Amino acid sequence: MRVLNWLAKALAGLLASVVVLAVALLIVMWIADPAVPRNVLFGQPLTKPAQIEKSQPQEFVRGAPREDIVRGSLEAFDEQRLTQAVDYATQMQSVALLIYQDGALVYEKYWPGFSADTRTNPNSMHKAVLTLLVGAAIDDGYIDSPDAPASRWIEEWRGDPRSAITVRELLQMSSGLEIPIFGTWKSARILFGSNLERGVLELTAAKPHGSNFEYNNASTQVLVTVLERATGKRYAEYLSSRLWQRLGAADASLWMDREGGQPRGFCCIFATARDWLRVGRLILDGGRLNGESLVSETWVKQMLTPSARNPQFGLNLWLGSPEGTTERVYNPYTIKAFHSEPFAAADIAYIDGFGGQRVYIVPSRNLVIVRTGVSSTDWDDARLPNAVIRALR
Repeated sequence: MRVLNWLAKALAGLLASVVVLAVALLIVMWIADPAVPRNVLFGQPLTKPAQIEKSQPQEFVRGAPREDIVRGSLEAFDEQRLTQAVDYATQMQSVALLIYQDGALVYEKYWPGFSADTRTNPNSMHKAVLTLLVGAAIDDGYIDSPDAPASRWIEEWRGDPRSAITVRELLQMSSGLEIPIFGTWKSARILFGSNLERGVLELTAAKPHGSNFEYNNASTQVLVTVLERATGKRYAEYLSSRLWQRLGAADASLWMDREGGQPRGFCCIFATARDWLRVGRLILDGGRLNGESLVSETWVKQMLTPSARNPQFGLNLWLGSPEGTTERVYNPYTIKAFHSEPFAAADIAYIDGFGGQRVYIVPSRNLVIVRTGVSSTDWDDARLPNAVIRALR
């Protein structure tokens, strides 16, 4: 009995110490940047993809919605086989599943509690939108070349090894910038803090630029600064006028670091599934919409071209894996993504958001698949697109 009493007291003392340390840590973080503990404790959970109101503050991206998505039938599909895709989407707690084939939306499903108007957090899918906007800025002459050094607009990097990092290397995740490791203060400042620009521009060059592939949210965030300084416009303003309204998309919103600050370019543009379809359709059609070039075909081709340091990655687009591989490595500090079998189409490309936020694009089948929903670390990238591809007659 004495031993049990001693153990109980020891455990109680240990628990009290842990609570005291946790409270002290929160106080220290609050003093350093109140946005970090606020977002950690009260921000949007990954299990609630539609609770975007918890990600504050936000800045609107004005749209100009059009009803120009043609509706079609499933006559090209074996509907019984297609149920495998729907069943997997249901199993993974999806919000929406859209299938677009041969120029028409042939399947559209929203699970209970959600609708075509539901906006969700797409996690890293924002990176593809930002990449299209970089292409537009090149078309408009604001950025002369993707091979220009980012230090042309980021004077803070001049005079040190970061001065040679190019726009292309930022887009291909080969910048060599240090990776803010999840769980550290550097990472917390970038994921949840109130001054993203300062957080990423203070990161050092950990490896020679262009030397290897390492997926890094900071590389994408730097591009927000490049775009704003090159265009002289706020990111939301340029995105709205140059791309979003011309796509015919509805209003979206961006999760900002602070009022009047920067959006998180590596995540969190809150949009509907139909508007993600518009993004996927634009890539499928080589940057054209209804005969108008929104982004040059050359740029879209570059997005779909394997990079020198990772054949599975283009410009912020993931590409079908080389034969025999069943996983994707982001960087040494992040969990891997996997697919249980080879992709059923060799030319598949996909916009990847953590945990199964996806826009799959299959040019050979004239196909786009959109899935949004709960984020899960065991998302199998092969299950959904392969089921849809195999259901095609």
